[in-house]
Amino acid sequence: MFIRVGLEKPVKVEIYEIYPVTLGHCPHYNLLSAEMYAAGAEFCELSTQAMEYPDDVLQNHSKAAEVVRFLRQSFKGRRMNVEVEMVNLISPMGFLKSLRHRILRRPAVVVDGKKVSDGFIDWDGLKLAVEQAWLSRRNTV
Repeated sequence: MFIRVGLEKPVKVEIYEIYPVTLGHCPHYNLLSAEMYAAGAEFCELSTQAMEYPDDVLQNHSKAAEVVRFLRQSFKGRRMNVEVEMVNLISPMGFLKSLRHRILRRPAVVVDGKKVSDGFIDWDGLKLAVEQAWLSRRNTV
C-alpha cells in the first residue's frame, strides 16, 4: 500500500508473517492518497482456491489488512507518505530480512528498518514509530 503525497520518500512499514503464496492485495490498493480513500478500501475477495488454506494462514493475511486499515485510520487526512509491505517469512528474502532485523516471533513490524514489535502488534508503538519516522524525514528535507 502506498499513501503518496508529493515526491518525498515514504515511511516504509514491513509486516513479517507467513502468508499464502497466492494471496496478495489488489494492484489498485497499492496507490492510495488522501484524495483516493474510497478506492481499494478492502482486500479483494479471496478466490475459492485461496479459501483452502488453513485458517491460521488466512488469519495472518487478515492481520496485515488490519495493520493497513489501522494506518489509514490513524493518519487519515494527513499529508504523509507511507508504504506497507507484506514480508513472507517463508520466502528466501523474508528469511534473510528476519535474520537482519532479529525477528524471533510473528507477526513482527519494522518501520524504516527498526523493529517496532515482535510476536504481537503494538498499535501505539506502530503509530508513534511512523509519526517519528515521518517527522524526522520532514525536518531533514
